Amino acid sequence: MYLVILMIVSVVLLLVLISKVKLNAFLSLLFISLFMGILSGMSLADVAAQVTAGFGALMAGIGIVIICGVIIGTFLEHTGAAQRIAASILKLVGPKRGTLATGITGGVVSIPIFCDVGFVILTPVIRALSRVGKIPMMCLASALMMGLLTTHCLTPPTPGPLAAAAILGADVGIVMLYGLIVSIVVIGGTYFWCNSQFLRKRYPELAEYDAEIEADSQKFNDAAAKAPSTLMSYLPIVLVILLIVIRSVLGLYAQAHAETMWFQIINFLGTPFIALLIGVFCCFLLPAKINEEVSNGWVNKALKNSAEILILTGIAGSFGRILLVSGVGDVMAGAISGLNIPSVLLPFIISSIVLIAQGSATVAMTTTAAIILPILGPLGLSPELAVISIAAGAFTGVFPQGSYFWVVTKMSGFDIKKGYVAVTATTFVMGGVALVAILILSLVVS
Repeated sequence: MYLVILMIVSVVLLLVLISKVKLNAFLSLLFISLFMGILSGMSLADVAAQVTAGFGALMAGIGIVIICGVIIGTFLEHTGAAQRIAASILKLVGPKRGTLATGITGGVVSIPIFCDVGFVILTPVIRALSRVGKIPMMCLASALMMGLLTTHCLTPPTPGPLAAAAILGADVGIVMLYGLIVSIVVIGGTYFWCNSQFLRKRYPELAEYDAEIEADSQKFNDAAAKAPSTLMSYLPIVLVILLIVIRSVLGLYAQAHAETMWFQIINFLGTPFIALLIGVFCCFLLPAKINEEVSNGWVNKALKNSAEILILTGIAGSFGRILLVSGVGDVMAGAISGLNIPSVLLPFIISSIVLIAQGSATVAMTTTAAIILPILGPLGLSPELAVISIAAGAFTGVFPQGSYFWVVTKMSGFDIKKGYVAVTATTFVMGGVALVAILILSLVVS
């Protein structure tokens, strides 16, 4: 019981440091790792060794993958490929189904691009769609927020699920496959809330005309017009996903051919960092001209953007290693087994609590993965399902302490009350739909 109480105190103290003291998440996790290790009875030398070992192991497994993923997102943003993807989906689904088209667009665009950036890029589109299609801005903003956040949390190569997968030792290809399945269900299910008569009648206001917003809309159209072809815009995303998923499926069902040349080639090309590196090379086909700004400037920007994710992932690995070595996992597993709840619910609940407490989905995913790591085996839960459960919890309950809440609220022209409806209420609907999908998935694949 001492170890369980110590872990609970450590997690609560971590959340206090991040959300109340406003201490940087890296320093908070580092301090708590040392705190937990020392008070659990480990020797000082062993605490130091386990912290560095946990950090290094995560960087070795996921560092290049995260960097390449962020580079792909940066290229799609700067070349206008993201705008081209959005325009193609809106054209395919049609303005009459604008709310559905907006949700799908957000879901596709956010696979390689951070959801905050995606919302900024696509806000001019939904404003124009609101006025032209006579669709309430509340419906479109909620749908775009939902689509972007869903795949941002559920579907690699975005950093959050990649980091959780690395901490738990999950197969990234299987996580991608499960993430895509659950994402489709969440976007499809939550669409009915975003397009509901409740929102339409209670918040019927269309987007207001504004000269600056109109100029942004024109910039979006110009970017989409100058962007690469639709096929080339999708290529870096689709190729990466296909390579990684095919490798994972072959690993499950074609091990008898493991010694053949074709198997080894596919296995190599589908290795996550190789697949993402191929995606990066595809990105160099997107700009009309390759110059120093493209080959160096854009890549440097991506490296800077990926630094925080890398650091948080590594230090979460340190925390997970301390929890694993301390032996708290065995004690927790014994206590949890008596609760008689589906094991797949636990990562979801912990992740949602951590999200609500401090506001960052990435911190919620990495922290929860570290907490779940030592009890994964006793729970009888596959690492891949655990990652999906953690990811779903990490978008359930976005409140004003999260930056995404304010991006959506301010860019949509809402006050905080409307922000609670468009963001907070919608994320709880998303969580409910995701939870049902994950419970069904756990019955099929476990």
